[in-house]
Amino acid sequence: MSTLIIFIIVALLFAITLAVFILLPWLQTQDYHAIANRADNQLLTLNIEVFKQRLVELDADFGEGQIDEATYQTQKLALERQLLDISDNQDTSHFTPNWKSRLIVIIWIPLLSAMAYAMIADRTPVYQLWDAQNRLGQVANDLLTAKIDTPPEWATKDSVGLISAMQTNVHHHATDPLRWFRLSEVFVALQAPEQAIESLARAYRLNPDDEKVAITYAQTSFFTQGGVMDDKTRQVVEHILAKSPKHQGAQMLMAMGEMRAGNYAQSRKWVALLRTEIQARPGDHTQALNSLSELEQTINQREAQGEQAITVNVKVTPEILGRVKKGESLFVNVRKMAGGPPVAAKKLSADSLTINGMAINISDNDSIMPTMTLSSAISTNEPLVITARVSASGDAMPQSGDLTSNPVPLEKTADSTTVLIDKIVP
Repeated sequence: MSTLIIFIIVALLFAITLAVFILLPWLQTQDYHAIANRADNQLLTLNIEVFKQRLVELDADFGEGQIDEATYQTQKLALERQLLDISDNQDTSHFTPNWKSRLIVIIWIPLLSAMAYAMIADRTPVYQLWDAQNRLGQVANDLLTAKIDTPPEWATKDSVGLISAMQTNVHHHATDPLRWFRLSEVFVALQAPEQAIESLARAYRLNPDDEKVAITYAQTSFFTQGGVMDDKTRQVVEHILAKSPKHQGAQMLMAMGEMRAGNYAQSRKWVALLRTEIQARPGDHTQALNSLSELEQTINQREAQGEQAITVNVKVTPEILGRVKKGESLFVNVRKMAGGPPVAAKKLSADSLTINGMAINISDNDSIMPTMTLSSAISTNEPLVITARVSASGDAMPQSGDLTSNPVPLEKTADSTTVLIDKIVP
């Protein structure tokens, strides 16, 4: 039985049960009400007879001269008022609904509830999700638990439904790191790196000692961020090396991360360590050693280019600095004054920004296009400007609410330039 049918049946039973319980006193039989009313009326009739008897006795006492006229009139008026109150409270009629009125109420309450539910919002996505779970739920579970590596051909025809079923399955087993890891592989295949990193982050938090999960998380984060190793990625890699000092994947990440950070001496140390360990293993490792040699050449090239770097002093006004939150990104861009994409750009963590500012080196290593480096753009004598921006989203494109500076012209002969972040992107 499908989820939709089960939902409708349960909702209908719930509405009918609620209607019956709410209207239970009203749905009681006529005999019950008649017996209860008859008992109440008998008691009231007895009280009326007692009051009438007291009036007769009062008349007799006045006739015999035992009470004066003023007392007689006062007591008689009080008794008549009490008798009138009792007569008014006597229930002489009672409405008892018939079976038609009861049936109408029982039908209308569920019907009105269903109408209200349908009118609140469009439930089509919910129904589609339920349908996907019914058709593809088992396939999704087999994929996430590694029982199968590829889905059946018929399941791939509804890729959206399969992904929805997998996401639902993962959230139903939120403490299973394997499911989160397998889901990240799907996102990687779909070229959705942000979702892949989020899934890997959850898998890593659940099982940080799984080296496969950890290195995949670190590598995906590293390459998604353009080869920049942020603090979180560094912590993951260092955790791997603490357990397995000879883990070559982690060592390679450290070599590349230190190179991109400008720590060329540290990068060379990691390359030398990798070369020593590879040479110590039996077999032919020519290809791996050639790759290390190419990496070392890249390190030397970047170091030479970095010596011609321009220093950008990023300053922030006190008011704007108070808006900078932990984890936000700092972008420094060099672009042509006439407009167009950046010639060079650098992305760093904004956590290091202080009231005293932050010094950043930008060079050919930060060029966007290999055919148009920063030094070649400077040599053309075309006017260039530098801007700095703090982004909460981490996107390269400016977003509303970002903290930014005015463009500052880049002086050809100056070794450093100062930019001031002092406004908010509307």
